[in-house]
Amino acid sequence: MRKVNAMRNSPALLAMMALFFCSNAFAHGDTERPLYVAEGGTDEGQCLSPANPCATIGFALAQAGKGGQIRVTEGAYAIEKAEDLFHLISGVVDVNGGYRTPGKSKFLATGDSVLTGVPYEYREQLRGRGFRIVADRKGMDDDKIANTDKLMQLHQQLKSSIPFTPCIGGSAAGLPCEQVDLLSHVGFEDISATPSAGADVWGFVDLNTGREYAIAGFNNGTGVFDVTDATNPREVGFIDGEDEIWRDIKVYQFFDSANDRWRAYAYVTTDGQTNDGLFVIDLSGLPHSVSRMSYTSDIASAHNVYATNTDYATGISITGDTPTLIVAGSNTGNGSYRSYSLANPASPTFVSGGMGSGYMHDASSMVITDPRKDTQCANAGTHCEVLLDFNENSFEIWDITVASNPVQLSNTPYLNAGYVHSGWWSEDKQFVFVHDELDERRSGLPTTLRVFSVANLGAPVLADTWSGPTNAIDHNGFVRGNRYYMSNYTRGLTILDITDPTNLVAVGRLDTYPVADSSMFNGAWGAYPFFHSGNIAISDIDSGFYMAADMTRDVPQGSLSFASASAAATEGQAAQLSVQRNGGTAGSVSVNYEIVHATAGSADYIVTSGLLNWANGENTNKTIDVTAVNDGINEGIERLLVRLISPGGSATLGNLSTASLYISDPGALAGVGFSEAAIETTESGFGTLIGVVQRSGSALGAVSVNYSMTAGNATAGTDFQGATSGTINWADGDADPKTLEFTVSDDGVAEIDEFFEISLNNSIGATIAGSASLNATIRNSGVGPAPTVPPPTTSSSGGGSVNWLFLLIGAGLYGRRFTRKGVA
Repeated sequence: MRKVNAMRNSPALLAMMALFFCSNAFAHGDTERPLYVAEGGTDEGQCLSPANPCATIGFALAQAGKGGQIRVTEGAYAIEKAEDLFHLISGVVDVNGGYRTPGKSKFLATGDSVLTGVPYEYREQLRGRGFRIVADRKGMDDDKIANTDKLMQLHQQLKSSIPFTPCIGGSAAGLPCEQVDLLSHVGFEDISATPSAGADVWGFVDLNTGREYAIAGFNNGTGVFDVTDATNPREVGFIDGEDEIWRDIKVYQFFDSANDRWRAYAYVTTDGQTNDGLFVIDLSGLPHSVSRMSYTSDIASAHNVYATNTDYATGISITGDTPTLIVAGSNTGNGSYRSYSLANPASPTFVSGGMGSGYMHDASSMVITDPRKDTQCANAGTHCEVLLDFNENSFEIWDITVASNPVQLSNTPYLNAGYVHSGWWSEDKQFVFVHDELDERRSGLPTTLRVFSVANLGAPVLADTWSGPTNAIDHNGFVRGNRYYMSNYTRGLTILDITDPTNLVAVGRLDTYPVADSSMFNGAWGAYPFFHSGNIAISDIDSGFYMAADMTRDVPQGSLSFASASAAATEGQAAQLSVQRNGGTAGSVSVNYEIVHATAGSADYIVTSGLLNWANGENTNKTIDVTAVNDGINEGIERLLVRLISPGGSATLGNLSTASLYISDPGALAGVGFSEAAIETTESGFGTLIGVVQRSGSALGAVSVNYSMTAGNATAGTDFQGATSGTINWADGDADPKTLEFTVSDDGVAEIDEFFEISLNNSIGATIAGSASLNATIRNSGVGPAPTVPPPTTSSSGGGSVNWLFLLIGAGLYGRRFTRKGVA
């Protein structure tokens, strides 16, 4: 294996920089080793040994990691700060008192510890954790009392959901903000499984329906939420998991030609003391249900998971090649990355030889098509895929074009490294943004984000360092256009303008953890900015997950977006996608575009240049010209996705930055029909029935069809809510799926199953093709339909036989909506 070291000619410098590396895995914030506090301790170091404890609870809280524990001996301890009190009672860090030290080798929980400076309201809550409160408000200054009360009110408020609140005067529902609106907040109390801590978040756009879903990790499992209406998210299902704080999720979506529909799977890893390993969630039952596959994992735990060669909005393959799943930081070996083939997406299979050389904490990847693929990669053909490996001490770049034969291209350390945690790349693929999770703590730095030029993949160079206004730790970050969306722990979501990657500028934020901006492992864990709507999902360790709107993109240079969501062409003819400049027109601006293959491939079209330009003061629409190739094959309507990327001149990407191009066979006629003839859910809970109407054949010309309720014993307005008649319209060039949504009412009456039928009629510009009617059943039993269990299938991933056991979680059971504090 060829190994290229970016600093191979400077061994002295390497030796010097090695002094800054963290070799102790427990120095990272993700540790479950307990910290110790005793009256005779000293507030220095990391408090990891009973023989060398801290002196105060406040100091120990500042050292604790996610899922951490603090053990306090008998004695008296003052809680000096309101934020320490908040952290003490929040439960994210497990703090317990009453330990005795018969020797310095272990603590025994046999007594109690006395706390002062704690309001009496928390006496009973803390008594069960080995603490006795001496509550005397005369000994607490007025400011501390006021701050404590304010923080406790916020703590209670964030347990339940918050409705849409715009950012006005620097606040959105009590959350500090700047140019970011709160669309909704889903609190732990309003999630069916009532988790107590949040983990990472991901999402995807279901191409069967066009609906958007956030997939959020929690300490007790993984929740799937319909966020198509981001002001009113709906929990579709919750997949239980072992109780651990660390969960990560990625998605792969592909077209199942045999069934003429898209299928999607989510891949979830869990770290800590767990046997969850890697598990697979089948998302193909959406919009009504999700299920966990009975997949046998060959690992017990892993810190992270990543799907290479995928479009982050939809999860589909970028190049048409089968993506590779990368598992990082597993319990196997030294935690180096492991590659899994997704040739059978329901059962990832380990790729022999597809492993790194050292522990990987997180990953990202880029598909390189510029000249670097031929001059700097090892296995390139039409493209080169490089993996970014963030491995505690440095970040490495690997050529993984051939997954079974990875070649390391570079290994890049840097000064003041605390813990090289994660990173992402600019859309022009020339820069990588690197997060260090411990440099703020260890080196006393403010929030620090490093930017490396990767013009030379074999020798990345530090191009810039951005410093934030507080000591909050930067955790994860992602790029959309010229905006960087960073989960900034105690500071919440931070948005950076990366138009000039060597001069980053903070332009927006939403503080999901308004308690403090310190270097603690609380607050925002992850952010997902890739929805086609432009909305952002944020996961918070302490309070659930949020949907937000980025308002920073309203700039004098304007925002660039498609004029319509789709266009159409017949094979042998050309189509145009129109791109508009909205808002300001200051300066010369530009935007690139790229094609993502959905059901169409590279042989189905010819496209011109990938760059659009506007002069100073110009707002004329520009066009992307695509010629559909006549291949002489009768194959039905095909689809391409066209994405706007890398805006230049300080213009931003608008919400509609992805559009569809539909290609039809010559002479094909349009048809419309329901994608399924029957759907069902249960009455209990706040279930939702969603009927999907598809356009087939051709997207040329305007089309409409009427619908009406034609049969059933369910009563509209009583058993369900929703329009039972109306007209569905498609504009010329539009073949996006349309949906009819019905909210099921739980009347609490024992009765037989009910149904209603919706039929299509009076189509204009199209024939009725497929199913002309939809039978919607409301089951009274509170139990969803019995799953169909296919015969056992053998998996080569982890050995043994895999039975496809579908654990259906129906929308009728968990289809909660979050429109205000509490459940609507």
